[in-house]
Amino acid sequence: MINGAHVILYSQDAEADREFIRDVLAFPGVDAGGGWLIFKLPPAEIAVHPTDGAP
Repeated sequence: MINGAHVILYSQDAEADREFIRDVLAFPGVDAGGGWLIFKLPPAEIAVHPTDGAP
């Protein structure tokens, strides 16, 4: 049985997307260091990673 997930989003503007998730959606989270935010989505979590190219 799966009761949780770890979701990673790749973004060309990861910082703006993290701010959106934190400020607009108001998901609680923790700073994993260096501004890397991990957001709590019980029973899951979500993180946004930067990417240089198109998806």
